[in-house]
Amino acid sequence: MRKLEFELDLEHFRKIKDEIVPTIFTEHQFDLIQKRFTNKILTDSEKNEFSRTISKKMKAIRYIENKEELFIYGGEKIRNDRLIAAKKYLKNLSRKFKNKHILISGSFLYNERYNDIDVFVISKYDKEDYNQDNLHINYLTEDVYSSLFFESLRKLCISNKELLFSETKEKANIDTFISLYQELFNDLKENPKLAKQTLREFLIQSSFIGKTPIPDSFELKTQVDSILKLKRPEELIKNIFVKSVVLSKEHNKIKAMKGMIDSYKDIMKEYKQHKSYYLGIIRGFEEVIAIGC
Repeated sequence: MRKLEFELDLEHFRKIKDEIVPTIFTEHQFDLIQKRFTNKILTDSEKNEFSRTISKKMKAIRYIENKEELFIYGGEKIRNDRLIAAKKYLKNLSRKFKNKHILISGSFLYNERYNDIDVFVISKYDKEDYNQDNLHINYLTEDVYSSLFFESLRKLCISNKELLFSETKEKANIDTFISLYQELFNDLKENPKLAKQTLREFLIQSSFIGKTPIPDSFELKTQVDSILKLKRPEELIKNIFVKSVVLSKEHNKIKAMKGMIDSYKDIMKEYKQHKSYYLGIIRGFEEVIAIGC
């Protein structure tokens, strides 16, 4: 859930009441603003009025004052000291990348230790990422808004623009998920440095395939770190794979795994030294078939 970051000095606001009522706000609106910024519960009709009328007036005033507007998502997970720092970074970056949508996300917001600060700049054109001091500038094209990656990113970040709902057009399917499952097993064995990123993508797709909420960056990091600390992470990954595929209820795809099992058994005959690796992948397919068919 996002939090609109209005900064309001209530004491000053009350002192200037005669100047702004009824010139800018009605008496009722003035009282409603006080109620909103003293954390009192608003009724549904009051929330609607605040959203439709009052917030628009407040935004206009901010624009006149040339003050940037920041939107915070997943604020309950963000460290207060990082929130203050991120606001400053975002305001400076908004001046550097004029009229661009910029977000700050990643472990900087919630972890005591972090490697760098992930900054995402939405641009019409793809550009090469780069590091500047402790900032990692990532360029993303506008089609990212409809991706599974952005569905995760938007849940925990600070943005200089409001993140309006956008339907996820990227649709993970069983075929791509199976390929990712195989790739992850390979990375765990041959490319440990790549395994973390592959595992992140695997977990995002598993949520989509299994029809569960897409995890935010904090949840993803927690899951990835927990899995990779295991002596045999393949076992848990297999269980996640099985559960997600079975929940998808795509029975035609499940039946097709029988052919994949046969293919792997043929490969094992030729590459006997990798038998345990192939058996690990096969077990996932066998459990899916046993449960789902």
